[in-house]
Amino acid sequence: MRKNPLSESGFFNPRILMAVSLCSLGVSLAIFSFAATPSSGTLTDTSGPLTYGAGPFFVANPTPILFLDQGPECFGSAQPCDDYVLTATLPAGYTAMHPNASVKVTLGWTDAGSGASDYDLYIYRGIVHNTDGSQAADYQSASSANPEIATISPLSDGTHQYTLKIVPYTPTGENVHVIIELLSGSGGGGTPGFGGPDPTMPNVPRYQNFYAPAGTSAESSDGEFNIGFNPHSGRIMTMNIGPIWRLTPPERLNPAKPECCESLWEDKSALTTNIGLDPILFTDQHTGRTFASNSTVGANAVYAYSDNDGDSWIEAGFSPPDGGVDHESIGSGPYPASLSALVNEINHGQAVYYCSQDIVGPAACQRSDTLGASYGPGVLAYDGITTQCGGLHGHVHVAPNGTVWLPVGHCGGTQGGALSTDGGTTWNEFLVTGSRPQINGADPSVAIDSNNIAYFCYVNNEPVPPNSAPEGHVHVKVSTDGGQTWIRDVDIGASHGVKNAVHTEAVGGSA
Repeated sequence: MRKNPLSESGFFNPRILMAVSLCSLGVSLAIFSFAATPSSGTLTDTSGPLTYGAGPFFVANPTPILFLDQGPECFGSAQPCDDYVLTATLPAGYTAMHPNASVKVTLGWTDAGSGASDYDLYIYRGIVHNTDGSQAADYQSASSANPEIATISPLSDGTHQYTLKIVPYTPTGENVHVIIELLSGSGGGGTPGFGGPDPTMPNVPRYQNFYAPAGTSAESSDGEFNIGFNPHSGRIMTMNIGPIWRLTPPERLNPAKPECCESLWEDKSALTTNIGLDPILFTDQHTGRTFASNSTVGANAVYAYSDNDGDSWIEAGFSPPDGGVDHESIGSGPYPASLSALVNEINHGQAVYYCSQDIVGPAACQRSDTLGASYGPGVLAYDGITTQCGGLHGHVHVAPNGTVWLPVGHCGGTQGGALSTDGGTTWNEFLVTGSRPQINGADPSVAIDSNNIAYFCYVNNEPVPPNSAPEGHVHVKVSTDGGQTWIRDVDIGASHGVKNAVHTEAVGGSA
């Protein structure tokens, strides 16, 4: 599911259209653009943070080109990129004492136009100037977020050079500002100490990191990562830009290994979804069936499902073409009590929902009573005209009582969404009181626990002093009455100093 507030899917791309329309203006204004000031700097364990600025930018460089480039195209004034050479010098023994040390690079700007400006950050090892799109960056932050934050990790002792490239994807005359910090204890570029693993203790749940095999399609950083887990086999299904990879954890191998080793990675791609525009993967937790889609034309094309973790795929869906065209989401869950007569041996009591929205305004959802083999007609969840909610939505989730939730980040002056208590036959709008839309935070998420309590997780546009960088804190509000009222607003990142978050996703369980 594309996360950018302006869709990058299909043949109509507002972000690229804006970039192209600005090119003619940029030709006459390019002379007033300035390179990085200063153009280089040295970061050490005693230097403190480095800062530099660049701009203003008027000429758009809408690269990398999807499916063609591995990195940005930077060449002269026609494809402008701003370069800064960073020298990082660490004394002997530093990384042994600080194994989670990282360099955090933050790129920010104040929009000077209509709010559509977009800049991306790419970091290369060594000194790299002109690029033709074939050179993938070693580190990057290329989304629609402001600020963009990239992390150089792991580090090593001695002196190393990096080239920081700023790509004016959609400029409207902004000056950008960059902060470079050495963080001694963080593995993720956040507050020092945040993001590192907790000590392992017997019989206590923990996280494990699995790393894609080098040089494979599983390693691609393009697209938007999706994870599905089959509780029956214990396997993990992943999808990024198109290829689907299956992970078998070490304890599930034959012979089994301890829970300390790398998973077995296997390419289990479906041919029909291997290339597309909007990758989405979802695994039904009751049956273990995995669904994959990579299309902007609905559930009737570029769609597949598997009952054996990708060993084989049914690469077809039967659906009327009256859903949305972008930003699809697939979810499943039990039928509401009013539709219990639809439960049969084919669907195993699970209704499957395929929701997607048009480029602007409305969104529609379709229900499958055949466990995703076919879908019924699309029903509008919201239209953006008679409803306050409009535009992009988050992932569709289904509660244990069969209520279908579709979160939306822009509902007038708040965030909210649409829900259905009759299996997607009709939809009602809900508004999360006290929330404020935050365009860089992208889509909110709704988690529902075993008692049907809803947890709305969203990025809130925080009030900040004039001329200060925007802050989008991650919040959660709770509803115990099916979205009618919302209580207990909690800034869940406050304890660790998290000032900006994007692309939240929440999951509900049982107490």
